[in-house]
Amino acid sequence: MTLLLWRGHFPLKVGGMEFKLPIHSMNAFILATVLVENPQYYPSFCFASVAWLMMAVMGWRRNNPDLWSRCYSFTEIMEKLIIGKCSTLPPTIQPFQGYETAKAALEKWMKRIEDSEAKAQRAYKEEEELMKELEAIGEADADISTKVGGGISIDPIKAALHPVQLILGVVCRALRFVKHILYWEEAYFAFWITIGSAILAIACLFVPWFFIIRWTARIIVWTLFGPWMKLVDVYYVSTLKPESEEERIEREQRERQERRLAAFQVLSDARLVRENAAKMRDMKRLMFGKFAVKVPILKQDRYSDTPLPQSSATPYERKTMTLAELAMQEAGYNRIRMPGQTLVGDMIPCLETDTFTAAPTGKATATPEKLAKNTPGGGTQQTSKSTATAYVHIGSMVFIAAVVTFFGVPVLASYTESIVAVVRKLHSG
Repeated sequence: MTLLLWRGHFPLKVGGMEFKLPIHSMNAFILATVLVENPQYYPSFCFASVAWLMMAVMGWRRNNPDLWSRCYSFTEIMEKLIIGKCSTLPPTIQPFQGYETAKAALEKWMKRIEDSEAKAQRAYKEEEELMKELEAIGEADADISTKVGGGISIDPIKAALHPVQLILGVVCRALRFVKHILYWEEAYFAFWITIGSAILAIACLFVPWFFIIRWTARIIVWTLFGPWMKLVDVYYVSTLKPESEEERIEREQRERQERRLAAFQVLSDARLVRENAAKMRDMKRLMFGKFAVKVPILKQDRYSDTPLPQSSATPYERKTMTLAELAMQEAGYNRIRMPGQTLVGDMIPCLETDTFTAAPTGKATATPEKLAKNTPGGGTQQTSKSTATAYVHIGSMVFIAAVVTFFGVPVLASYTESIVAVVRKLHSG
């Protein structure tokens, strides 16, 4: 409704007055007018719409009155990707900051949900009354023959209910994951989808779609539907020797044997997986209790947990330490580490052990950036050579792809059109 009815959403202050501009409505109108006149931009528009949707949802989340419900900004994630950290500190949140505005927005949203539920309840009652009226009218059946029924009634829904519930569970988890991406709860997935859609949208602008479609159709038609297909039939298809009955039986037996061997291998692998899972489950029941649940790696929560209004947040300021303090801390001095529930081993699984020392071999500490500047080794920043190299490779690949797309595709299209023009002249001459 905000998009179609040109409702303002982007605040702009001019001379002490605040206006709200319908930026998304303006963009939609401009893009739609360009698209209807240039249909070759449809693929680019599809990818751009995905990036536009993700950026719009991110802007909506960033402007949420509840400060605890806001997400990372696009700039923050980009800075983390390029330089490994954000240039700005996280915001400081005081207790009950923005509480009244957030409460009003939440009450408005809850009232909207209640109104929708009441409307659905009224529609259900109307449908129920209509069904009662139809039931009272009955069915105009003129059949006077006797009908014999009885016996045991079997409801097929009961037997099929559990598989349907399992399928619905998978669908619910998938929808929740998609929802978390759209809401930027899974910020890194949302970031890469936005970046990929924007790059594909820009790349598709330089692809001559009409030229590709036209010449692909021409090649298919002139290759598969011409009279020269008779020559293919005479010199190739007709020369193929038909399969005899003995050859067919031998081929089917060979395929059946190969299929049986493949099925046996898959069955053996599945049995091994089931045996290991059963062994691991029994060992965990013996060591940790009879109940176990799989913890999802991706966010599949139905509701998002946000701090209470009386909570507060301040940027974390890392305390600098001396070389001895940092080395003792990374070595696990005065620190008790409880083992987790990860079991290792084939015959008799046991708890996975981990060393306390975090420093790599040959170095005093693993994080020298935590050292004070006036201590030995202080003032140095640890950089990951592999990570920096990966960033350079990714940036160079994106730059090369953009240059090739910008300059190469138009040149290729012009050369192809010139060749086609020459072929047409030779054909006409």
